[in-house]
Amino acid sequence: MKRSRPQSVTDRSNLPQNGLPLKMFLRQSTYLRISLLLALCLLLSQQLVSAAVKLSDKTGKLALHSKFELFEDKQAQLTINDVAAPDFSSQFQPLSGNLSASYSKSAFWLRLKLQRENLSAPQQWLIELTPVMLDDIQLYIPKKDGTTERHKAGDRIPFSALEIQHRFPTFLIDIPDTDEHVVYLRIQSTSSVFLRATLWSPIGFAEESNLTSNMMGIYYGIMLAMIVYNLMLATSYRDMSLLFYLLLSVTTLIAGMSVNGHIGMYIAPDWPWLVDIMPGLISPVVMLCTSLFMTSFLRLKTGMPKMYRIFRFMQLLSAAASIIALMGYNHLIAPYVQSLGFVQIILIFPVSLICGWRGNRTGYIVFIASTAWMIGVLMLTMRNLGLVEPSRLTDYGFQVGSALEVILLALAQADRINLLKRERAQAQAQLLAMSQRSEQELDAIVKQRTSELADAVTRLQKLDKEKNEFLGIAAHDLKNPLTSIIGMSDLLHKLDKQLPEVQRHQYLERISHSGQRMMHIITNLLDVNALETGHLHLKHEAVDLHQVLADVSQQYGDMLLAKELKLVLSTATDPVVVKADPDAVAQLFDNLISNAIKYSPLGKSIWLSISTYQDMGRLQVRDEGPGLSKQDQAHLFEKFTRLSPIPTAGEHSSGLGLFIVKKLSEVFGGRIHCDSEIGQGCTFTVDIPLMMAAEMLADSANDAIAYNHG
Repeated sequence: MKRSRPQSVTDRSNLPQNGLPLKMFLRQSTYLRISLLLALCLLLSQQLVSAAVKLSDKTGKLALHSKFELFEDKQAQLTINDVAAPDFSSQFQPLSGNLSASYSKSAFWLRLKLQRENLSAPQQWLIELTPVMLDDIQLYIPKKDGTTERHKAGDRIPFSALEIQHRFPTFLIDIPDTDEHVVYLRIQSTSSVFLRATLWSPIGFAEESNLTSNMMGIYYGIMLAMIVYNLMLATSYRDMSLLFYLLLSVTTLIAGMSVNGHIGMYIAPDWPWLVDIMPGLISPVVMLCTSLFMTSFLRLKTGMPKMYRIFRFMQLLSAAASIIALMGYNHLIAPYVQSLGFVQIILIFPVSLICGWRGNRTGYIVFIASTAWMIGVLMLTMRNLGLVEPSRLTDYGFQVGSALEVILLALAQADRINLLKRERAQAQAQLLAMSQRSEQELDAIVKQRTSELADAVTRLQKLDKEKNEFLGIAAHDLKNPLTSIIGMSDLLHKLDKQLPEVQRHQYLERISHSGQRMMHIITNLLDVNALETGHLHLKHEAVDLHQVLADVSQQYGDMLLAKELKLVLSTATDPVVVKADPDAVAQLFDNLISNAIKYSPLGKSIWLSISTYQDMGRLQVRDEGPGLSKQDQAHLFEKFTRLSPIPTAGEHSSGLGLFIVKKLSEVFGGRIHCDSEIGQGCTFTVDIPLMMAAEMLADSANDAIAYNHG
C-alpha cells in the first residue's frame, strides 16, 4: 500500500513551467505576502481613522484629538464643493493630534465624521475651538438634500455678530438621526495656525461654562486686587520698580483676557481690529514691562551692569516689536518675538538666582514667581500641542501661573518695601545724627563766632579806649611843651631887645627842651604803631651791650646830678655781643634808665649790670624807688598804663616806655621781667640772645618754615 505525500511537500507538477528556479519562486511568494499584509494594515488603519466619532447619551465632553482628517490647500482657492466631492475624499489624510502649522498662508480643511449611537444621545452638539486669535473659521455641514450649512467665526468678525457669543469660537451642530454625518472646517489665519477642538453636549457645555466663569472671576479678582494694591504702593512710595510692576500686572491681566477670549467679549465686542491685533501686540508689551521691572527691581544697573545692558537692548527690541505689531505686521515679526521672549525667560532664571545668592533675597522670590508662570504657560502649550490630556490643571495653568506670579511678586515687593523702610529708617537716623552733629557743630561755630565777636568787640573797645587815652595823653603831654614853646617864643618876640643875652639863651634852651620832649612823645607813639603793625624795620647785626650802655648812660649825667643820683655800673670782663639792632637796643636801654631815674628819690643809687646767662646777653637795671604792687606788675608792660607810683620830680610819663621795651626784646627773641616789692625798688631784667645763639635760633626757625612748606 502506497503512502500519500505530505502536504508540506511541493508537487513538482505545480511548479512553473518557465524554468525559474524553485528558490526564486519562493522569494517572489514571500514579497507578495508582505505586500498583501501591508495593504491590509493600511486599509484597516484607514478604516479606523475615518470611522465616525460615536456619540452617546453619556458623552458630555469629547476632546477631538486625532479625530480629524486634514487637507492643506496651499493656494487657498478651493471651495466646499471642491473638497466635499466624492473623488476628493482620498486627498484627506488622518491628523495625528491637534492642528499645528505655525505661520502659513495656506487654508486648512478639516473633516470630521459624527454619528449618534442611538436616539437617546443628544441631537444637538457644540464644537468649541481654541485659540481665539484665528482670523477666519468656517464650518460646513452638508445636508442630505444636497444643501450645505455654513457658519462663520474668527477674530475678524465682531463679537456682537457671532452666532454663538462665547469667549471661544463655538458652533452648534444638529444630528437629527443615527446616520453618519460629515462636517468640514476651513481654517485660515495670518497668526500662528493652531487648533484644538472639543465637542460638548449642551448640558456639559453649560456646566463647563458656569465653572469657567467662576474660575475666571476668581482669577480676574486676584489680578484686579493686586493691581489696586500695587497702585496704592506706587502712589505712596513713588518707586520706579513699583510703577513697572503695576504696568506688568496690568499687561498680564490684558494678556490673560486676550488668551481667554474676554477682550472681544467684554471690552471690544464691536472692534474686531483690536481683538485681532491684541495677541500680537500684548506679547512684546508684556516682555517690555517684565524686562523693565526686573532691571529696576533687582537693581541690575549697579549689581550686574553687563546684564543690565543686555536687558536694555531687549527692551528696545520689545518696544520696536510693539510698534510694528500695532501697525499690523505682527505676522512678519511674531517668530522673532517668540524667540526674544524665550531668550528673556532663559536669562531671568540665572539672573534672579545670582541676585539671591549675592544677598538680595527678593531674587529667589522672582525666580519662584517666574517658574510658576513658566510652568503655567508650558502646561497650556503642551495641552494645545496634544502632548498631555486636557484637565483642569492644563486648562487653567496659565491663569494659575500668572496669578501665582503676581502674588509672589507682590510679596517680593512687600519685602523690598520693608527693606526700603529699613534703609529709609537708617538714612533718617543717619540724617538725624548728621543733623544733630551739624547742629552741635553749628552751635560750636556760633559760640566760637560769638566769642570771636565778643573778643573783637573787646578789642575794639580796648582800641577805642586806647585811642581815647592816646588822644588824651597826646593832648595832655603835648600841651605843656607847646605852651612852653609858645610862651617862650612870644616873650622872645616881644622882649627880644630888652632881654639880656643870658636870659635869652635860657629861653631858647627851654624851647629846645620842650621841642625834644615833644619829639620824644611823638617818637614813642610812632614806635608803638610801627611795632603793632609790623612796619618797624630793624637790623640784625652784632651789638656790644657794653658799648651801648656806655653811650646811653653818658646822656643822663645832668639828670643824675640834678637828682643827686649815683649810677653804679657792673659789666662782664668779656664783651657781651648780641644779634640785634643797635638803635633799638639803645632805645631799650634809654627807656629803662630814664624810667629808673624818673622814679628814684633824691640821693639814691641806680645799678646797671651787663652779663651773660645761659645763651643770653643780660641787662639789669635796679633802682631804689617806691616799688610796684602785684596789681601794678600785672599791667606793667601794657600801653598807656598809669601806675600807682608817680615820678619823684614831676617828670613826664607817657605809659609807653616799658611797652616798647617788651616789644623790642621780643622782636630779637628775648624777654623782660620785673622783680619788685613795695618800698624795695624795682629790678628790670632784659635777656637778648647772644650772637651765636641767635644765629642758631634763626637757622632752626628757617628749618621749621621749610619743613612746614614742604
